[in-house]
Amino acid sequence: MSSKSKLTLRQRVLQSGSWTLVGYGINQALRLGGNLILTRLLFPEAFGMMAVIQAVAFGAHMLTDVGVGPSIVQKERGNDPVFLNTVWTIQIIRGFLVWVALCALALPIARLYGEPLLSVMLPVIGLNTIIVSFNSTRLYTAQRNLETARVTQIEVGTYALGLLCTIYFAWLMQSVWALVWGSMITVSLKMLASHVVLHGIKNRFAWDRDTISHMRGFGRWILLSSALTFVSTEGARLLLGALLDMRQLALFTLASTMSLLLWQAIQQLAWRVFFPAYSEVYRGNPGNLMATLFKARLAIILPSWCLAVLFIFFGSQLMEVLYDERYHGSGPMLELLAAGTLVGCVWGSYVGVLLAMGKVATSTMLTAIQIACQFGSMFIGYHYWGGAGIVMGVAAANWIAYPFYAFVMSRNGLWQARLDLILLAASVLVAVFAWPGLAQV
Repeated sequence: MSSKSKLTLRQRVLQSGSWTLVGYGINQALRLGGNLILTRLLFPEAFGMMAVIQAVAFGAHMLTDVGVGPSIVQKERGNDPVFLNTVWTIQIIRGFLVWVALCALALPIARLYGEPLLSVMLPVIGLNTIIVSFNSTRLYTAQRNLETARVTQIEVGTYALGLLCTIYFAWLMQSVWALVWGSMITVSLKMLASHVVLHGIKNRFAWDRDTISHMRGFGRWILLSSALTFVSTEGARLLLGALLDMRQLALFTLASTMSLLLWQAIQQLAWRVFFPAYSEVYRGNPGNLMATLFKARLAIILPSWCLAVLFIFFGSQLMEVLYDERYHGSGPMLELLAAGTLVGCVWGSYVGVLLAMGKVATSTMLTAIQIACQFGSMFIGYHYWGGAGIVMGVAAANWIAYPFYAFVMSRNGLWQARLDLILLAASVLVAVFAWPGLAQV
């Protein structure tokens, strides 16, 4: 028996969690440093255009997501070579279909945003989906087994090399194309490393009927959930770009990236560590799920909530220090978005537990409710306050969504009322104290 298999679940969670956070911290430090350099080499509209491209590419990816990763992590057959090779084959077919869809969407999207260059760039950036589709299933097997050390090393190393290439291209070309070629190099390096560095089966094409049957049943809910997740995460950017201009979209993207800096780290921790842990606990000892969930939620909420408070009071000053005057308008946006994060991190900390219990439909329903809250708030905000109102709507949606999450979690025996109510009361106090400054945005 290997030393890895002798570790308890708690030890594996702590070890994997540590690697995930350290890796994400290094990547975010690289991302911030790269942004500071790139914003001085390129113009704001370049980042707005790239935000649209990435959002559309991400959308095409999510709209065809049939749950390859969650299937490997959650299901009993997650280590079966036949199962793994079949889902790898499905993943590749999906990658080519996504690229075809992006090629078809390129011209309509370019016309929608009034940027002819998008019609050329989208098919090129769409090649990333084909490259990513060849990623080894060893990435998901490592996640299932809570073995994240090598995955983290791959991600940090490939991102660092890709960023250096992006900066060099930006210096050489002074064009948004530098961001495109840099992203392609990054995903190519990660794909190659997933086959060479990680342990596991060597993927080859396969077609197993039982696996296909499973993916049809499990995948249809994952597909809907992924589509809704895309609308939730990228909808604000796409709507802002369509209603306003690329410069304002660039400012929103910077503010949103900063606001989600720690939250995205927490989400990676939740999906890579806590979701596999919930799944293992639920498969083996469901009675311990609530205690595991409570500890995981504390680790998710406390750091992200505290950082949100910091951004609420000092967001403008922070962005003025980090970026030149062309980007200072992102500071007030950051403060508003952070006000939403106060409550967003409370309901968001339940992520993964419903899926670990096999309640994919319930999880999907919650995502749909969140989207309805977000877009309803954004449209109301735009109607009354214009561009600033859209940002207000994104923040307000996090507050509006919480009661729905609390109700659903209560119905499934998962609501942790004492923890949630304490945090909600503290969030209200912070919002009231900060309101004079936020109201002037």
